[in-house]
Amino acid sequence: MNVEVLSIPTEKPRRDSYDLIITIDTLRASTVIIKALYNSAMGVYPVSTLSEAKKLKTILPSAILAGERKSFKIKGFDLGNSPLEFTKDNVNGKNIVLTTSNGTKVVKKFKKFGKTVTMALSNVKSVVEYSKNFQNILVVCSGSHGEVAMEDLYTAGVFVSMLEMPALNDGGLIARALSNEKPIKILKTAHHGRYLSEKGMAEDLVESCIERDVIPVLKRDPSGLNFFGRQIT
Repeated sequence: MNVEVLSIPTEKPRRDSYDLIITIDTLRASTVIIKALYNSAMGVYPVSTLSEAKKLKTILPSAILAGERKSFKIKGFDLGNSPLEFTKDNVNGKNIVLTTSNGTKVVKKFKKFGKTVTMALSNVKSVVEYSKNFQNILVVCSGSHGEVAMEDLYTAGVFVSMLEMPALNDGGLIARALSNEKPIKILKTAHHGRYLSEKGMAEDLVESCIERDVIPVLKRDPSGLNFFGRQIT
């Protein structure tokens, strides 16, 4: 198995296509997608901009609008980007249109390279099992506004450390070297984790460590729109 890890999404992949793309935004888009599907959301539609979100809402009028800018809920949206908001009462049986500062943009950029799933600390074990069926894998860390996000690189490291003798690029080797620390320590130490804590969102860090057996796979609906749906294993 060949695994290439990009520490930030502006790094150039070595290949033109891969068997599997894994996008990571541990704090917090990937964690939110996992939590929503775990609590029986029908699908999560990732979009890059507010205008895309509002346009998609006209196509899916019953969908929930969710997302953040500068980590806070967007004015007029139903939900923000805290995994604590994505309870069964809020999302069961519903579609969600999600736009975030980093994670949803990475999905849009890299989906053309191959079959796409999203991963965070909460579903690493599930994605490891799923990945055993693929040979060439690209792992993309969303980072934070163009900079490396330690929590994303750590999540990538936990992933590669659980694989059986993968061939890694330097990004993967660096990520693996980081993976020996405890998850909550990494989240509390990381810049974005500290920022969330300062803004009163420290509970999101704890929620991000709760394991959930969910593999969100990017699919296409009958209208040709992309959404994350739960992979049935």
